[in-house]
Amino acid sequence: MSDKIMSCADLDVIDTIIKVEGKIVNLTPLRVGQGKSQEFTEATDNPVMKIKGKPVIPGSSLKGAFRSMVEAYVKSLNDQKYRVCDINDDKCTSCDDHSYCIPCILFGFKDLASRVYILDSIAEEFSIGQRTMVTINRVSGGQLTGHLYTLDFVEPNSKFNFSMMIYNLDLVNQEKEDWKRVSVDALKYVLKTLLTEGIFVGGRKSVGYGLIKLTEGKLKLYKSPDLLTPKEYDLAKVI
Repeated sequence: MSDKIMSCADLDVIDTIIKVEGKIVNLTPLRVGQGKSQEFTEATDNPVMKIKGKPVIPGSSLKGAFRSMVEAYVKSLNDQKYRVCDINDDKCTSCDDHSYCIPCILFGFKDLASRVYILDSIAEEFSIGQRTMVTINRVSGGQLTGHLYTLDFVEPNSKFNFSMMIYNLDLVNQEKEDWKRVSVDALKYVLKTLLTEGIFVGGRKSVGYGLIKLTEGKLKLYKSPDLLTPKEYDLAKVI
């Protein structure tokens, strides 16, 4: 790999910090499982993931969902200047003299740190539901006798905190460089979808589980040289 510093590797100097905060509400049952329970105290075979007894949506799950949306957004641009690196492609670089991998620039790659950080979203108001499920015989398509199991999920309209930080991309003011403008547009697309239509996270998405929306969205902008005093905005008006 060349020793030349990539033009998109700009995190050695902090110019802008964006902090997005709000509340995530699940519109449909939400299930982020922790695997089969081995605890006698658990009343279910398949509990949801919890931190200190509260359901959680891991930041890694949200980040994966956001990255997937950005990849689809960049491909839809159909512009050779903006591309998507395959995670297993060791020769692909986050950017070169002619093109940019926007998902790599936002969420990191083998040659570049992430500029987007998403914290675990822990439930503040919630209730846990439980369903008894049947195992389907894959040959006959009918119920497999003697294979009932229980599944936990977070009931709809539960509320989780949400916190996300973005470095060196100004979502409020216009960026000058093309690759930064496209990166900002991609992030705004994700956040606007999260605010309006919602996105799916967790398990059983194909049967409607895990549709979440962001509410009460606020954005704080910290700008160099004063990185300690933010200006606050309504997220919906910014994006």
